Amino acid sequence: MRCLMREVIHDSGDFRDIDIFPVRKVPNTRKAKAKPSSETQKKLNEKNAARRLTWLIQENFGTNDYYIGLNYPAEYDINPASGDRMLKNWIRRNKRKFQKAGFDFKYITTTEIGDKNRRVHHHVICSGELGAQILREDWDKQFHAYKTKPTTSFSHAKHLKFTRTGLAGIAFYTCKDPSLSYRSYNCSKNLRRPEPKKRDGRVSGKKLKELRADYLNAEIFEELYPGYEFVDADPYWDMYGIDENGEADKLEFPYITIRMFRKDSKYILRDKDRM
Repeated sequence: MRCLMREVIHDSGDFRDIDIFPVRKVPNTRKAKAKPSSETQKKLNEKNAARRLTWLIQENFGTNDYYIGLNYPAEYDINPASGDRMLKNWIRRNKRKFQKAGFDFKYITTTEIGDKNRRVHHHVICSGELGAQILREDWDKQFHAYKTKPTTSFSHAKHLKFTRTGLAGIAFYTCKDPSLSYRSYNCSKNLRRPEPKKRDGRVSGKKLKELRADYLNAEIFEELYPGYEFVDADPYWDMYGIDENGEADKLEFPYITIRMFRKDSKYILRDKDRM
């Protein structure tokens, strides 16, 4: 059965992820569909959700933007639904402030229930043109009566930092165990959504095997994708591929996932910059 190697290239900001995998031609006689186990599918869904969120963040936010945690006083009566309303109101107020100043307010949010204390809290990645103080004060002023001292705060903020591995850690944390999340992440409509690029046939089956066998060798990947610096590669086996009709079929060739970033990037911290 004829098989092509497909590259799916995901560019987001100055980062690039590449998936290389086989795409089979459909035979005259169709085989029964093959489905991965529920546990395998669950892990795959979690991994793909975190990757999609990573790309969305990297495409839309920079080092002047913020990662913000919004919490409630211990004595405050809150549940996921009412917390969701308070978060939406906070977004609405800040959107007006940003528009008045001539900026677009972009955001990605998730509401979470604490594993130990079962308390509702929110994670927000958002625009930072007006500074963290305005964003935090708008949240804290609702709970003035609960402050035990003037410095008490129910929010914290920090600038986003992009390392050579991107913001994958934040994305994984945001997409973690759905039993802790009230709902999956929400985002503003003004975000750019990076579209993947597909190429068939440039990488041969022989080349894919070579990449897998030498997956720690930065030189072979940087030669294949000039202008980009190699971060890492995952030469994992996946027992199922997708044919041209969208049906799952068992594979004879492995996948590989590659992460890279632009060599001329001005904002990505290299390992030496983090010391």
